[in-house]
Amino acid sequence: MTVQQWYDMIGQKDSVFDVQHPDRFKHATAVILCNILHLDSVTEKEELQEFCTLLKRDAGVTHAELDTSDKARLRSSIEEAAQVIKDELENDPVKMMEFMRMLNRFIMVDKCREDDYCIFEEVRELLFDQ
Repeated sequence: MTVQQWYDMIGQKDSVFDVQHPDRFKHATAVILCNILHLDSVTEKEELQEFCTLLKRDAGVTHAELDTSDKARLRSSIEEAAQVIKDELENDPVKMMEFMRMLNRFIMVDKCREDDYCIFEEVRELLFDQ
């Protein structure tokens, strides 16, 4: 499954990601994904660049939400996005695991860096440890 196919599943009936507010969920997903993906180093660079461009436009993600130089703002963005995902997935562990599985898949495509994995772990903790 490509990133785009996964994104298109959000809000679809009978999918794990059939959420009440698809736009809210897409925005939160975009914030997390675009903070994790390093578009300058991935093999599938064109697909992921196109995807992040679509996410920014479609989900209304601002440059401030993607500013990794401001660590406090980045943490706040990730915390807010994780809470939206948790709410939209109704705190269902199976649905949240599926979200984490897909997120992990995209990190692996991106040749996981330590910073990426730290964000992944932070999202996991925010979803499951609270």
